[in-house]
Amino acid sequence: MIELTPLARPYAKAVFDTAIELGKSDQVLNELKIMARASQEKGLIKTIENPALSKEEVVKILISVFDESITETSKKLLSILSENNRLNLIKPIYTMYKGLLENHKNQKSVQVTVAVDPGLDTKEMIKSKIQSTYGKDAIITFSKDPEIMGGLSIKIGDETLDLSIKGKISKLVNQLNF
Repeated sequence: MIELTPLARPYAKAVFDTAIELGKSDQVLNELKIMARASQEKGLIKTIENPALSKEEVVKILISVFDESITETSKKLLSILSENNRLNLIKPIYTMYKGLLENHKNQKSVQVTVAVDPGLDTKEMIKSKIQSTYGKDAIITFSKDPEIMGGLSIKIGDETLDLSIKGKISKLVNQLNF
């Protein structure tokens, strides 16, 4: 599978620069989030990949789907992506844009993965520890992945602190195989 991040970078940067210039950075972030989620839906994927539709028809359909919830900046992005056969980049563009905006605002995005939902007290303790290290404006999201078996994994930017049982077992297996 091809890595889409390098292809998405120039689009994300261009949209980010435009949004900052227009003072609509948060609004465009929300629009990209909506478009990224929608772009993963089977019906929309079929529309985008339909060979019977021209690029212009695809753009018109997409704009009509998102019309009420997106600005001209996002509509222009859809048009450019369609012209360049890059509509598959919507989700990576959203991810990169989000990172650019967080850097611009000096925020850190922290993803905490747990095997089971933590209690409210535990969740607050984890949040306060992370915020004491990365700042009160750190954006902390929790997700559940039973495959990690226990413990937690914390992802900050491109760094991961794996404190899960699965991670410890993998590390032990690697040490034993060496």
